[in-house]
Amino acid sequence: MDTEKSEVLDMPEAPNQEEVAVMENREEKVEPEKPAAAVEAPEQSPVNDQAEEEVAGQIAEENQENTEILVDEDAKKSEGVELVAPSEPDNSTEKASDPVAAAEQPSVPENNPELPTLQTHLAEGAPEPEPEKSAEPAPVTEVQEQAVLSKAVEQQPAAEPSTKQETKEEPAVGEELSSEKPAQAAASEEGSAEGGKGDSAQSGKEIHAQSASVMAAEPAQAEGVQSEPKEAQKEDVAPASGSLSFALLNQEQTKDALKVSRTLVVLRGLPGSGKSFLARAIADSYKDLCSVISADAHGIKPENPEQSTEGYKALDEAVVTCCKEGGASSVLIVVDDTNHIHDRVARLWEMAEEHNLVLIFLEPQTEWRLDVAQLAKKTKRQLDEAKLEAMKVQHEELSLPLYFGWFLLPAVQEKIRCTSMDFLKTLDTLEAFKKHLIDFTGKAEKEVDLEQYYKANGTLHCTTKFCNYGKVEGSKEYAQNPAVRSAYGSVFELSLTALFVTPRTAGARVSLTEEQLLLWPADAEKEVESAVAAAASLPQGSRAHITLGCAEGTEPVQTGVDLLQILALQKEGQQGEPLEMELGSLIYYGEGRWMLTLREPIAVPACFSSFYAYKEQEPPKKEPEKKKQKKCSIL
Repeated sequence: MDTEKSEVLDMPEAPNQEEVAVMENREEKVEPEKPAAAVEAPEQSPVNDQAEEEVAGQIAEENQENTEILVDEDAKKSEGVELVAPSEPDNSTEKASDPVAAAEQPSVPENNPELPTLQTHLAEGAPEPEPEKSAEPAPVTEVQEQAVLSKAVEQQPAAEPSTKQETKEEPAVGEELSSEKPAQAAASEEGSAEGGKGDSAQSGKEIHAQSASVMAAEPAQAEGVQSEPKEAQKEDVAPASGSLSFALLNQEQTKDALKVSRTLVVLRGLPGSGKSFLARAIADSYKDLCSVISADAHGIKPENPEQSTEGYKALDEAVVTCCKEGGASSVLIVVDDTNHIHDRVARLWEMAEEHNLVLIFLEPQTEWRLDVAQLAKKTKRQLDEAKLEAMKVQHEELSLPLYFGWFLLPAVQEKIRCTSMDFLKTLDTLEAFKKHLIDFTGKAEKEVDLEQYYKANGTLHCTTKFCNYGKVEGSKEYAQNPAVRSAYGSVFELSLTALFVTPRTAGARVSLTEEQLLLWPADAEKEVESAVAAAASLPQGSRAHITLGCAEGTEPVQTGVDLLQILALQKEGQQGEPLEMELGSLIYYGEGRWMLTLREPIAVPACFSSFYAYKEQEPPKKEPEKKKQKKCSIL
């Protein structure tokens, strides 16, 4: 059949031999010598009469079939219908769209200007040119030329994938992925996270099938580029189940309260323990209400704090800026650092008090948080186990605070202070109080200004356990109490049932619920039994209070002692006549002790947390002076 086609195509009356040559090169490979020889001497083809008749019969049948196809195609084109023929497998090793392959084919004359146009058309995949219409059957070569062009157009999508088909697979902006696409998206993200292994073109196709929101969130991965170094990703390993069981992430009451209150969240933990993962979890939970300040962003090396002085200075300035802004993004400020040095946590508490923020310390609960061998593998800082062990010692020394307690949220602190001041102003004008001024001044005729008499002491809070950084007996057991661990960082509603003053302190009594009593030490009242003999007989939680102010030279711990003394006198029935006031009933208990029992308790939200302060510098010990030895004189 190859020889027969070559003989027919080499006939002198063929009008477009160049296109036929392209057709032959696409359908079948023809030896270059035969067409050239046919052009030079067509009369030498050794074909007998019987072969010519068979060829003529086959050509007539092909003419009739191709003419019907062309008529049908012309009818569809006239109606504006796009012809899409079923793709046929092409076993050829060359493509029509390859201009190099077409150029290598022989027996193509250079005197026909239409050949470059045809090759360009096939390479670019342009629409098929409309064939010439003829009422009579087309010549053999013209019909075959049209059939070849039709096949070339039909096979074009197989050579060059249509961008139109890819666009159909891409979802619109905001459209959710179908049930089949999440697996592809996950596979694409996994491949990108491993450093962009594999074919970058294939990675691009997988991400192209994802939604626009996914591509916007991970632009680096869309190009098959790893967004972070492998060492940095070691700390991004998701912690074990239960390691994110924090109240500010899981308790709706706590989340709702913190979203309308200004809070400073200080993360603590060794490098590689999962602090950055926890910071992102908090930021994701609170969205636009949260600002994360990272030590890494300021070039801090926590393993060498002496070399990070400027970095810590910049970090503190960033924290103060967020505290002063007061915008929506500054409601929850997260400091992502190891914070294993006492002065650092004390400095952060100082900033929180200065700007009236509640402070919560959080430590990742990952299983490896104290395992220096695993931390050395997970941290991106390339620290050896010896360096991590030294940091671990400092971290554990700081594991217990000065005290645990409920800290009133900023929104209600000012309200309680104002209520306290109104009470003191009213008490200062009462004739019953003036009769006992000697309790405060030492002289009956000397007046006192209660508003100036008491000095406020930092953030309003109700202390549960005083630990003194672990020096107080039972501190470690209290910190490890499951109820304490699970409640840490939670927001409770405390009930203030009374206001009281003494010559030493001014405070508010807190009546605890059964749930809150789980956080109250069983021996809290017995600790001051030496000062109040009847303290041990009082109910658990009787000492719970909020210090509103102290007289000069008085420590806040005295407030709880004064409250127990008043309650002990109440129990014994030693009290004066009640005086009715707008807020409640006022009773004098002798020696300058006054208590106003509120008709309606004041409910205040408070966060269960811990407090750190600067340690007082102990004076250096003086070395004992050496006794001077007496000199012996020789007589």
